[in-house]
Amino acid sequence: MSEVAVELKLASEQYKQLTAVARAQQRSVTEVMQTAVTEWLAHQAHMERARDLMRELGQGLASGASGQPIAREHDTHLYSRRRGDYILVP
Repeated sequence: MSEVAVELKLASEQYKQLTAVARAQQRSVTEVMQTAVTEWLAHQAHMERARDLMRELGQGLASGASGQPIAREHDTHLYSRRRGDYILVP
């Protein structure tokens, strides 16, 4: 795998925290940064897979007729009741 050098500017407090972490882990700042970027990219890929799954699951949800009137008229059921008429569901 080829490598590319990247310049990164941090606030002085962030740099202090970064060097403290590297020192505590007995690693270089570069190693800590590479680990952080690798983990962040893995997290982003995981989140994108989750978004794709949610889009896939949501396809066609609003295209059919609902089986229950409460689904079609949920605003009416939620907002038109008098005080005390609500049913609490655990």
